[in-house]
Amino acid sequence: MIRFILDTNVLIDILRGRNQNALERFLEMGIDHCAIADISVFELLCGAANSSCPEKNRENMGKLIEQIQVIPSSSAYWDAAKNKARLKNSGTLIEDVDLLIGCTALHFDFTLVTGNIQHMQRIEGLKIEPWD
Repeated sequence: MIRFILDTNVLIDILRGRNQNALERFLEMGIDHCAIADISVFELLCGAANSSCPEKNRENMGKLIEQIQVIPSSSAYWDAAKNKARLKNSGTLIEDVDLLIGCTALHFDFTLVTGNIQHMQRIEGLKIEPWD
């Protein structure tokens, strides 16, 4: 049973060994209780493509993506659209990718694990948990 969607920034920190607490929490929860939004796959692959070893990093990302459940963000498009309109009207927009990741967690009633609390807390009703 999935309980958490990992934001791309948390996943990158875990992979690079920059957040020991997040790694320990991830191992404690287990991969069966964690997922990523499909838009995070795109972000991870963009990072790989821009790295000094794009093919090696793409391969590593592929191995990770095979092991963790990937949740379709398209299911949350309406939630994201409504939130974007509300945020635009209040002058507090966040990036579309972040909005989609957060709204995917919200749509499926998962907790979002993120290091980007300030932006993500603008999504009403989203459960957020920092693993730092």
